[in-house]
Amino acid sequence: MKREWPFLVLEVLLLLVLLQSNAPEVWFWFVALLVLLTWRSLALRQRLQLRASAAATPAPASTPSPEA
Repeated sequence: MKREWPFLVLEVLLLLVLLQSNAPEVWFWFVALLVLLTWRSLALRQRLQLRASAAATPAPASTPSPEA
């Protein structure tokens, strides 16, 4: 979650700018906010899938080497 804090702050700032902007700027900032939210949600989804697949695959069992 620490990795997400800067992006959450940026999204809140973009939302504040969006609420304070005039008509022509609204669409630009709205699209910028949507792009940022989409990008971060896709990155989070990929990271969660990688974490789930890493947890699902068992660690290779160490077999003792025969010392005959």
